Amino acid sequence: MLNSFYRKLLVMYITITVVSILAISGTIGYTMKQKTYDRSETLLLEKVEQVEELATDLFDNATAQKDFRKQINTIEKSSNVRVSVVKHPKAALDKIQAVGEVPARLDWVEKVLSGKPVTVKSNFTQNSKVKMLIVGRPVLLDNRVVGAIFLYTPLEDIQGTINEINRAIYWSALVVALLATAVLYFVSRHFVKPIQQMSKTAEALAMGDFSGRVPVRGKDEIASLSGSLNRMAGKLQKVEEGRKRFLSEISHELRTPLTTIRASLQGITDAVVEPGDAREFIDISLQETLRLSHLVDDLLELSSFEEKQVKMNMHVVDVADLIGLVVTQLKMKAKGKEIELSADVEGPYIVQADADRLRQVFINLLDNAINHIPAGSQAGIRVKAVRQERWIEVWDQGQGIAPEKLPHLFDRFFKADESRNRTGAGLGLTICKHIVEAHGGSIRVESQLGAGTVFKIFLPNAATSSHDKLMT
Repeated sequence: MLNSFYRKLLVMYITITVVSILAISGTIGYTMKQKTYDRSETLLLEKVEQVEELATDLFDNATAQKDFRKQINTIEKSSNVRVSVVKHPKAALDKIQAVGEVPARLDWVEKVLSGKPVTVKSNFTQNSKVKMLIVGRPVLLDNRVVGAIFLYTPLEDIQGTINEINRAIYWSALVVALLATAVLYFVSRHFVKPIQQMSKTAEALAMGDFSGRVPVRGKDEIASLSGSLNRMAGKLQKVEEGRKRFLSEISHELRTPLTTIRASLQGITDAVVEPGDAREFIDISLQETLRLSHLVDDLLELSSFEEKQVKMNMHVVDVADLIGLVVTQLKMKAKGKEIELSADVEGPYIVQADADRLRQVFINLLDNAINHIPAGSQAGIRVKAVRQERWIEVWDQGQGIAPEKLPHLFDRFFKADESRNRTGAGLGLTICKHIVEAHGGSIRVESQLGAGTVFKIFLPNAATSSHDKLMT
């Protein structure tokens, strides 16, 4: 768990949150510090204006020295500031005395007496170690500088206010960080839980257990991934079930001819079979060998279609000519069973197809009809046309197929009538379906008991096929 994705995600979230909170807290602290200093300076400037008026009256002899000191003492006590008044050395103000302490830096005094303001943070006097916020302004009388006033307040008072603000900010940041960490812990668990479930499901799939599924919640990317994993598990489960079913079916199909061949050869080898009957048993073994050979060929062909490895030799084919050729080819077999074959075409039907593969489909379907319908019946191939649509029908007037068997008719090794179909392996219709779909078409079957069966094949005509190829 220490090296898990959940831990990494949680650490990343917490790191981002803590860094963000620290950055925000630092920014707020710095801003509040500057605001506090600016506010203190503004207050000092307000007092400077008040003191400046009093100093102007003093230098203009409108206010007595004694009254001026009383007013300054009142301002200092009420505002926690100190006031210093310096006379200009060239001003004829012998009766007026300086007020307060002399600044430690003479350049401050010279600058203010030259008519320029001063705002600094420093020690006001040489003997003092207390940092002060100092504001100096000139005193003007008849547009000439007659003196300077300095107001200063201890920075420790301002810093105390700043420290209180910082403590409030940092405690708030700590509480927010703890709450955010708790929220991120549970949010991360909620976010990672589906991923952990998907990981367990994927491990189970790798071990061959295809029954597991992941709950799908919401419509986000995680839910989409969960759905994809579930669909993959479902497909793998179907593939595994199909593989097991295929092995079971192929084993069943192989067991009968192999048993027959082994019994025949064993009987001949053990001299159990009479010499006169040996020929018959050899013929039976040969027939079973041919049946196995056809089965292997069908399996290889079916495998090629399922793996999309079959190459189709596509060219323009006239379905009417192909139908006539197939009916002619099977007419002698049908005549031997007293079955009448027919070929009917309603209008031209030109398709882009592999003629050999398409003929294989028609032969397989019509041959099945001949093998399963009774003597005296009819069967055939026809092209039906309704407006612009064309399709092919392979029909018969046999006994029909039970409705419950129709959905499985194109499944591998499925035999609609086991009692009559002992030679085939049940792969013919499956291969036919693959061939038709490889041409971009479809095949379906309709049947009624006692009324016969119709296989309907839909193929795109040559113009549509060419247009589709150009579009792709």
